[in-house]
Amino acid sequence: MPRSLHRWMPAALGLLFLWAGLHKLLHPGTATMGLEALDVPHSLASALVAGVTALELYLGALLLLRRDLRYALWLATGLMLVFTGYLWYLSTLADPPSCGCLGLTGIFGNRRQEALFSLLRNCLILWAIKWTYDRHFPRPAAPPGDAAGPVAAPSQSPTA
Repeated sequence: MPRSLHRWMPAALGLLFLWAGLHKLLHPGTATMGLEALDVPHSLASALVAGVTALELYLGALLLLRRDLRYALWLATGLMLVFTGYLWYLSTLADPPSCGCLGLTGIFGNRRQEALFSLLRNCLILWAIKWTYDRHFPRPAAPPGDAAGPVAAPSQSPTA
């Protein structure tokens, strides 16, 4: 991959989260109905969608502006893991509701295909977040001769 790719990846991830948040802000019905189809009460579904929308917009702004990038990438990882778990659950249902993710509803033959595609997409986004984190915050190299880890001192038993 090009060396400069890691420089603009936080902005690309930020735009992705801003797009998802704006889509839910303008069209919250799909995500809300997806939760209601799983027997979540309307008031709770609306509150969850509003909270996720606010979190996506906040996270998108953090990533786009590169504010506290380490925190933003950790938060993005956690949020994407929750979304991926939700999509995995939807993909196990015989007739899953639409997740309302990123405005991709309606381009698939059925909602199960949508859930499986979204699951794959989320795994790729998680990989991109991890790759970006590793490029911006590399682990320090182990000192030479320290590959095996700390060496325990031999125990000395008292002799009588």
